[in-house]
Amino acid sequence: MAEKASAPAVAGGKSWTHSFWDCFSPIDTCLCGTFLPCFLYGRTHARLTDPNLEKHSDVNGSCCGFCLLAYCGCAGILQAIQRGKIRDAHGIEGNGCMDFVSSCCCPCCSVIQSEKEVVARQQVAASGGYQPTQGMAYQQ
Repeated sequence: MAEKASAPAVAGGKSWTHSFWDCFSPIDTCLCGTFLPCFLYGRTHARLTDPNLEKHSDVNGSCCGFCLLAYCGCAGILQAIQRGKIRDAHGIEGNGCMDFVSSCCCPCCSVIQSEKEVVARQQVAASGGYQPTQGMAYQQ
């Protein structure tokens, strides 16, 4: 009788792929999140429903909503909601309170982390996801 050893079914875990403070690379995402966070928020929002960004426009409803709320100092609300959706979609640990605190205290890092997370998760899905290796059979 042969026994099979296999890798775990899920790679990664329930944490963010990129650290909250890992905002400096890639540089274009860093600059966009720092100086034009409404564009990056809108891009991430569009990416959640259209991974290839085929119908995406840099100036979209999400971008404008973020910009208007930022003018009032309340853009963190939208970002916290988006972080919650990303967490729920990918089974990432956390809660709404932490989403709100991170989105309000460091909005640039929050929009950058959200964009990088969605891109990373979609790249894994596009490549077929985690592929476990064939189990090894031992002969007795």
